[in-house]
Amino acid sequence: MRRTMREIFEIAGMACLVALVGLGCGAEQAGDAGHQESGTGGVEAFERGPHRGRLFKAGEFELELTIFETGVPPEFRAYVYADGKPRDPAGVVLEVRLKRLAGHTDEIRFAPHDDYLLGDREVYEPHSFDAEILVRDAGAEHRFAFSSYENRVVLNPEQVSAGGIVVEKAGPATVREHRALNGRVVANEDTLAHMAPRFEGVVRSVHKRLGDAVARGDLLAVIESNESLHPYEMRSQIAGSVLARDVSPGEFVETDRTIFKIGDLSTVWVDLDVYRRDFAGLARGQRVWVDAEDGAAPVESVVAYLAPIGSVSTQTLLARVVLANADGRWRPGQFVSAKVLVAEVPAAVVVRTEAIQRLRAWDVVFIADGNVFEAQPVVLGARDDSHVEVVSGLPAGTPYAATGSFILKAEAGKSGASHDH
Repeated sequence: MRRTMREIFEIAGMACLVALVGLGCGAEQAGDAGHQESGTGGVEAFERGPHRGRLFKAGEFELELTIFETGVPPEFRAYVYADGKPRDPAGVVLEVRLKRLAGHTDEIRFAPHDDYLLGDREVYEPHSFDAEILVRDAGAEHRFAFSSYENRVVLNPEQVSAGGIVVEKAGPATVREHRALNGRVVANEDTLAHMAPRFEGVVRSVHKRLGDAVARGDLLAVIESNESLHPYEMRSQIAGSVLARDVSPGEFVETDRTIFKIGDLSTVWVDLDVYRRDFAGLARGQRVWVDAEDGAAPVESVVAYLAPIGSVSTQTLLARVVLANADGRWRPGQFVSAKVLVAEVPAAVVVRTEAIQRLRAWDVVFIADGNVFEAQPVVLGARDDSHVEVVSGLPAGTPYAATGSFILKAEAGKSGASHDH
């Protein structure tokens, strides 16, 4: 029986679920320089300085560390005080080490800039890490540490299993981009015979019915010529089936009238409608899979023809595929769907499509470290039905939640947290 989300997370007494800046299971109080948690009664987990950053003290020496991101990529800025009063940061050596989930570490060094110390690299999202601070000033050394967790969720093994969360490693693969198209099966015009009388006259007998199989040379009808008054035979020019019959005994027929259409259906055409948004990237020779949606597997072929002009009424372009049809599976008039392979993109980092969630303004993947999961913003590239390329934000080899990420997103969002610097 399918469990509800509430039931999943009540298993084993509800393990510690941490989202944004919060308290870990048995851990000390944690906060974030510039990130503020809402939904906790407004209680801040650390002392703030004049610039609303995290304030550290060692005797008379004070250091305020904040993340500034107004008009610039997020950067660390540090302000130095002596007994509560601002002082010149020159001569202060500052290093910050950020230990992120899944073993990634950032080393940030600072240099004087105006009245503060400026970090030498961007503090990329998420601003979620365990931080170690080393300060050297006038022969003295000060060390501080803090933890800041954002969009982090901690589950126990039972909850991971109940939620259907499977962890895999991001890695290289080929992403195959497809265009999904619809169309219909039609007779192969190259194997059709449109048969009209050689001489006008009266039809004396008709020997084939609609759907009958015919061999080359089979008798189709006998017509009495209106000129000679002698009967002559109409015989099939090809082997195939009677696809159309427009004649009955006793009728008068003229030479400009097609009375039989014989078609060889051992091959058929599939005419696909290509809308304007799908024009780009299509080319002859591309692989295509046609699905009759009859329960059988799709059949692979290639794009054999692209019409040079489009339809005025439907604003579509015709793409044609030729299918073998010895077993008669493909019947003219039948609607089908198709997928055309338009590109194969080798990608250094690929994840499952279902691993991607939307959080705030980001596409995110939940990276994993044991039973701890955290939303990692990523930039996406090419995608197919099952996988998507990660252009940046996720190194190859990173463990991530390949399935069940929607549950992690729901839990991360329960805190109602803000992103405030």
